Amino acid sequence: MLKQVIKKITLVLTFSCFLVWLGYFTPRQSFEQLIGLYSALFVTYFFLVKRIENAREVIFLGVFFRLLLLFTVPALSDDFYRFVWDGRLLINDINPYTILPTDFVQTIDFQKVISDRVIFEKLNSPNYYTVYPPLNQLIFAASAALSKGSLFGNVIALRVFIVLAEITLLLMLIKNELRDRVNLYAFNPLIILELTGNLHFEGVVMCFLALAYYVGIKNQKSLIFSSFLFACAVCVKMLPLIFIPLIIRQLGWKKGIIYASLVGLFTALLFLPFLDRMLIEKLFSSVNLYFQKFEFNASVYYLVRAVGFKIFGYNIIGTAGKIMAFLTFSGVLFVSWKSKNLFVGALTILTLYFAMATTVHPWYVTNLLVIAIFTSFRYPILWSYTAFFSYATYQTNLYQENLYLVALEYLLVLGMMIYEFKQISNLFYDKSSQ
Repeated sequence: MLKQVIKKITLVLTFSCFLVWLGYFTPRQSFEQLIGLYSALFVTYFFLVKRIENAREVIFLGVFFRLLLLFTVPALSDDFYRFVWDGRLLINDINPYTILPTDFVQTIDFQKVISDRVIFEKLNSPNYYTVYPPLNQLIFAASAALSKGSLFGNVIALRVFIVLAEITLLLMLIKNELRDRVNLYAFNPLIILELTGNLHFEGVVMCFLALAYYVGIKNQKSLIFSSFLFACAVCVKMLPLIFIPLIIRQLGWKKGIIYASLVGLFTALLFLPFLDRMLIEKLFSSVNLYFQKFEFNASVYYLVRAVGFKIFGYNIIGTAGKIMAFLTFSGVLFVSWKSKNLFVGALTILTLYFAMATTVHPWYVTNLLVIAIFTSFRYPILWSYTAFFSYATYQTNLYQENLYLVALEYLLVLGMMIYEFKQISNLFYDKSSQ
């Protein structure tokens, strides 16, 4: 008994040391150190999953690991500067959807509202209108208000909202049928580093989706409240809209159409406070540019791009992006129509979406991992490791991707999927994993 306790303590301390070292003392440019520490975290993660299965211990340690990163300023992503920017605009009664950062920085209100020019200089998309939906904006505003002008305080406030959502999600998973698998989520290094550490809101999205599922979709009760929770997820990030055809199929046409309509209604109501004559055009212009201009860590798209260069002699992202979006939409409809299992269908849809996407940042994979623990599929766990290879891009200011590492990332994941082929073959018929 004593030996088991000592082993657990050793694992927890080892994981904690690697986590703190990576979170506080590893810049994005130091890829060798980054991938070395991340690999060590992943090895320790597998031992933690095997050794710690008690629900209370899982919850306690899951929260503890996240709180270790409470005071770090994200080093692997600069997205949070836009969160701070949008929040400060909003608490000063300026609609963040209506003005570009490059325009606002030239106004007389800039110093009073933002106060720190470094925030503007750190923005990674100052020439684009914000793409963050209204509930996300309200979190940004609340964090800005709580921090009272302090950038460090703003970071901590944003992190508190994310940690609270993560705790809620962990408790939901523990109280339902996933008690024996929740440690796969609670201790996963990508989840901890990218959500709590780097301030990405996928955990908040998944929290709302899980609530929507348990409140209404699972038992088809309280569908109105469930649709409101689903709309909240959409209003944090719009990605959940991709699951609407699948939910219509699962609920049946009548209930499904009503549910989708309610989601649309509640989403519109949440957008209402930000209503502006040009809101939709500005928001979707930025989203459209994202899909037709940005490219990072893609898989199928990079193969298509290579063929395009060979045939046409230039980057065909504008055309290829539209075609691949159409193919993705068609695939979503097909999987939604055929799938008998909600979670396997959702996992397949999201995998297809990321396979066809022009941009796949590491934190995107956290969505897959949450859904995967509802199934017997485990390739997203491998992907949550290999996705970190993409940080090799940031070793220099030129942001040059290492396509060999990109190929290795996806070949390993593809190999794992092939290994799980027997499970994949049950995609449209097996209900046992729901």
